[in-house]
Amino acid sequence: MKALAFSIALLASAGLAAVASAQPPGGPPTPQPPNLIDMPGNTGKAHLTVTSAEIKPNGAIPEDNSSYGKSMSPAVTWTKGPASTKSYAVAMEDADAHLPGGPPITHWLVFNIPASATSLPASLPPQGAAAAPTGMVSANNIGRRLGYFGPRPPANSTHHYHLQVLALDETVPLAEGSSRDDFAKAIAGHVVGTGEVVGQFTGPANAAPPGPPPAAK
Repeated sequence: MKALAFSIALLASAGLAAVASAQPPGGPPTPQPPNLIDMPGNTGKAHLTVTSAEIKPNGAIPEDNSSYGKSMSPAVTWTKGPASTKSYAVAMEDADAHLPGGPPITHWLVFNIPASATSLPASLPPQGAAAAPTGMVSANNIGRRLGYFGPRPPANSTHHYHLQVLALDETVPLAEGSSRDDFAKAIAGHVVGTGEVVGQFTGPANAAPPGPPPAAK
């Protein structure tokens, strides 16, 4: 059982972009589940302008923010949500990679960021040592670990990473280590504002096969 659990975790952490995104030869594209901000009920909300020092619109994400490098979380800043905002959530998802039948691969998901906050610093734990806002809760990433897991597409493959911010009219009633699916269900009907910035990362030509996310320090 331990070997099976390890194999599943390794499979998830690697992303399996080529397998997860593959389409049947000659067949029509299979619809993929949307990113968090594009889920039914989350569109058409107040617009949040999202910026990042490391992730520029359609720009290349620095290697230090990838898991080929140091897997450091990027800084994120956003404009204030509507008056009904009680908390914010920040997520980073790979729009070009889905596990079979599942949502986009989730590299980062944190929530219950106070409504008074409009930014997160770079280099949050476990890889970095920056201080998170009081009350912020981390969900599990694709590797079933807390915190940020940087982009790791296959060699010579370019993927698009959506750094999203959601304004919510609630404090999400979930514990640390919750799943992306649990979070998506919990926020249904509670999203009052959304925004994102999309960056790109290309796997190095000499990239080794993907491994698990870096261990916490």
